[in-house]
Amino acid sequence: MKKGRQDRVRPKQKRSEETRRRIIEAGIRLFSEKGYHSTSSKKIAREAGTAIGSFYNYFDDKKQLLFEIQRLHSEKVHAMIEKSLKELFENSPDMDGRTIVQRMVDQALDLHSYSPQLHREITSLTYSDPDFAEMGRKEDGRVIEIFLKLLNQQKDSLRTDDLEAAVMVVGLAMEAVVHTIRIFGSPIDEKRLIDALGDMIHRFLYKSP
Repeated sequence: MKKGRQDRVRPKQKRSEETRRRIIEAGIRLFSEKGYHSTSSKKIAREAGTAIGSFYNYFDDKKQLLFEIQRLHSEKVHAMIEKSLKELFENSPDMDGRTIVQRMVDQALDLHSYSPQLHREITSLTYSDPDFAEMGRKEDGRVIEIFLKLLNQQKDSLRTDDLEAAVMVVGLAMEAVVHTIRIFGSPIDEKRLIDALGDMIHRFLYKSP
């Protein structure tokens, strides 16, 4: 991927920030509706109501723009997850395993609730573009780190001796099911899938039934 423009001095004026916001919002719309490969920087600039030169004041290309869109979303969601889980343990430090697993599943669903069409595009790119694949690995690592902090507080109740590997397996299972629910669709009712996922994870992680 091309080097980003962090080294450039971005305009500070309110008007310039408004232009940047419009470009990001236009990118979200077009990537979601038309797909990544059918969307060009020129189309995004036109959708944002600005000149192509203004687009390049903020982003090298559409790829960098999509990275920024995903980064902003991930930062927001990860902060929400960490805040929610911290408050959960502060208010209910002795909660049972099933409740914790259910909250983990709920958080995974929230993480994927943002524009399923756009998420589908980004997921597709992780299989074909090394930069998007690396971005996906970093995001998965952050989620694993959050859940490790959560489950480390319940070590005595867990079955596994390798918590990091167990959390990664759980994350992969959740990703597969959540993608089916949020992105691809399933002939099975969503609640049934969520309940089955929660039951499987609980039996895998915890000693007690």
